[in-house]
Amino acid sequence: MENIFPSHSPSPLSDANPSLHYLVPHTAYKVFINHRGKDTKQSLASSIYHNLDNRGVKVFLDKMSLQPGQYIPQALIFAIRSASVHVVILSENYAESEWCLDELLLIRETGAPIVPVFWKIRPSDVRMENKNGVYAKAFRKHKKVGKFDSRTLEKWKAALRWVSLLEGFISEGEQGEMVEKIIACGSIH
Repeated sequence: MENIFPSHSPSPLSDANPSLHYLVPHTAYKVFINHRGKDTKQSLASSIYHNLDNRGVKVFLDKMSLQPGQYIPQALIFAIRSASVHVVILSENYAESEWCLDELLLIRETGAPIVPVFWKIRPSDVRMENKNGVYAKAFRKHKKVGKFDSRTLEKWKAALRWVSLLEGFISEGEQGEMVEKIIACGSIH
């Protein structure tokens, strides 16, 4: 698959086509939530989104923020690049998603603060220290399928290792308490 987040590709939305301007958000986002939908969209990601939104923070969560007619890759690129903080929710099935991994690469490039959240996993799982862990298995599957070249796989692994070494939040206990801790994080306000 072609990388949908090329770092130096021209935008498909240009001044040459003014009829498409309504498809581009007009203001930057404060927070971008990177997550694996099937693991966290209906729980943690949604709670973070609604808590921030209710406090007046402009936050991007794909299904809540995308508008009909928006070109999804371009909307994601804009949201990631414009956000001043990124909440990266690392969950059991995160490493299976090329979208999540490509977003993480772009997030890393921005240099903006990142708040990692380890949802029902440990940082060591993300670093693939356990060769039988879910992240290591996901990468073996990516390699076996052969859809991605070894360079892409290594970039993804390096980004995961890097984010796993950042101070973050590890899910322990009640979700509401964790959401409050994430929202209270100095980077978000």
